[in-house]
Amino acid sequence: MKKAFCVVGLLAAIITSVGLSGSVCGQTAKKTIAIVNGEKIPPQEIENKLQQYKDLDPNVFPAVKKEIIDEMVTQLLIGQFLKKEGVNITAQEVEGAVNNVRDRMKANPKTATFTLEELLESSGSNLEELKGEVKTSLGLKNYFEKKTDDKTLLNYFLANKDIYGGEMVKASHILVDTRLMKSPEELDKAKQKIEGVKKELDNGADFAESAKKYSNCPSSEKGGDIGFFPRKGAVVEAFAVVAFQLKPGQVSDPVKTEFGYHIIKVTERKEAKKVEYADVKEQVKENYIEEETGKLVQKLKQDAKIEITEQ
Repeated sequence: MKKAFCVVGLLAAIITSVGLSGSVCGQTAKKTIAIVNGEKIPPQEIENKLQQYKDLDPNVFPAVKKEIIDEMVTQLLIGQFLKKEGVNITAQEVEGAVNNVRDRMKANPKTATFTLEELLESSGSNLEELKGEVKTSLGLKNYFEKKTDDKTLLNYFLANKDIYGGEMVKASHILVDTRLMKSPEELDKAKQKIEGVKKELDNGADFAESAKKYSNCPSSEKGGDIGFFPRKGAVVEAFAVVAFQLKPGQVSDPVKTEFGYHIIKVTERKEAKKVEYADVKEQVKENYIEEETGKLVQKLKQDAKIEITEQ
């Protein structure tokens, strides 16, 4: 998940803020970590990425590794798609976006004393990988902008108006992580566990204490608190949909996402303010493209031949 449910490095947060999240493939090695439509991902790339997580709890490490492999597969699929569609991004466009990242770093007190290369190295990456990543992001933007007109964006805004008025909720959750579970028996036990936790809550158990006791999320140390977040762009959609249906104090039934089973409790709510389309048009476009990208990736994965050779 995008907030509190995964490990996010400082550089990743900076890059995400300019729409350049992900990872790219470009090195060579004797073995492969995955094969996507006949194209190989070598293990050295994932080893580089995992360096920044070497001090993680060994119980969490396999899930992080799986997430990174999944992301690398996704980026490779997108790259293959853009090449097939004939979407071309110039070196000048890539340099411009990279310089934008440098400017944002200088403006951020937490990163102003570092070079971009230093932060990339600390996260197991390098400038060439970042440029490939930037090229992919710009390619997606280029592809969808050509297919999107102002009427489509206006309709999207009207259907999601509360999002742009600053509506937010503050929530806590309890997570039973199922990402490393493969057998139906394991998944069934996870479902029984979350249902048992919900029964305890219904019978008066304290939510924060239950989160500390049962949750697999790092937020368990804070009683499951993940803070305030908006309707779009911060947490996975299935989680956000349920959270924004709850009133302060309400607790959800178990919710299934790609991370596992959640129980969500909303503790506070900030209502939306009036906003005009013209004032948030660029944000609307960004959200729309992000949503359409998610649909595209889902279809690409369904249609692709993907072989994971190491997990």
